[in-house]
Amino acid sequence: MQTSELVTRLSSGAPLGDPPVVIDVTQTTPPNPPEELQVQFVGLSFEKAYSEAETFVNAVADALRECGHPGLATSKVLDFGSGWGRISRVLLTQVAPERLFAADVDAQMTALVNVSLPGINAMTVPPAGPTVLDTGSMDVVTAFSVFSHLSSDAHKTWAKEFGRVVRPGGVAAITVLGEEFIDVIANAKAAVASGEADDFSKTMAPVFPDIEATRAGFHANEIQFGATGGGGVRTSDYYGWAATSRAAVEKNWGAAGFDVVAWRPSGELFPQHLVILVKRGDGSAPSVVKRARSVGGKGKRYLGRQFSRVGARLSR
Repeated sequence: MQTSELVTRLSSGAPLGDPPVVIDVTQTTPPNPPEELQVQFVGLSFEKAYSEAETFVNAVADALRECGHPGLATSKVLDFGSGWGRISRVLLTQVAPERLFAADVDAQMTALVNVSLPGINAMTVPPAGPTVLDTGSMDVVTAFSVFSHLSSDAHKTWAKEFGRVVRPGGVAAITVLGEEFIDVIANAKAAVASGEADDFSKTMAPVFPDIEATRAGFHANEIQFGATGGGGVRTSDYYGWAATSRAAVEKNWGAAGFDVVAWRPSGELFPQHLVILVKRGDGSAPSVVKRARSVGGKGKRYLGRQFSRVGARLSR
C-alpha cells in the first residue's frame, strides 16, 4: 500500500523526549510569558500582576464560603478571558488541573496556556460564543477585567452563556467598572481641553465622546461602551471600555438566571467592582439565597492613576 504524503510528513516529525508533566504549582513554578506580553494583557507584570490575581481568587474563595458554596477545591472552574493565564495560575493552588478550564478569544494565548500550564483545559472561544461546554457543567466561572471591556451585546451574550453552563447553585465572579470610570474620562477630557493633558489623558479622553449622554445612559441602567478595540482579534465591535451600574448587572444577569449576592466596591480590593452571582435553581424568578458580604467600605476611592495601565487594558 502506498504511503500518503501526509503520513510521511507526520512520521518525520522529531520525537519528543519525556512527555509534558501535568502542572502542579505546589511543586513546580510554571514558566512566565515575557514581561512585555504580561503588561500588554493586564497592565502589570510579575509580582504586581500575581498580587492582583491572588487578591481576586482569595476574594472569590471567601465569597463562596459565605454563600454556602462547597468551594473551589471540589469545583469545575472556568477562567473566562484567561489571557496568558495569571488567574489560572493562582486558581491552580486550589483547583486540580483537570477541573480547571481556561477560555479566551485569542488562539495564541490558548496555545501559551497549553504550553505553560500543561494539563488544564484551555480552549479558544468566538467573541460572541458559545463555548463547547455542556449545559450545567461548571460550578464556578471567573472573569477578571473582562466585562469591564465588553460591549452591551457581548456582555449580555456571555451572561446568557454562563447561565447555560453554570449549574443551579453555581457561582459567577466577575468585575465591572462603575460611574467612577466615567469620572476618569471626564477628567481626561478636561485635561485635554486645558492643554495640560499627559499621555494617559490623551488616550482616555476619546473613550466616551459625550460625557453627559454617557452619564444619562449609565443612570438609565444601560451598559456604556467605548469602542476602542484592543488589537488582534479584540475588535472594536465588541471590545473597548465599559461602565456598568449595579442595576444593569442585576437586570442582565437576572435575565440569564443569576442573583447578585455580593458587591464589593471599586477601590476596596482593586480598581474594579467585584460582583458575586449565584445561579438560580430554575433560571427564572429571583430566589432567596444566603447572601455574602455586600456593599460597604471604601466605595468611591477610585483614582485616575489606577487606570494608567491603559495601553495594557486595551489589549487584554
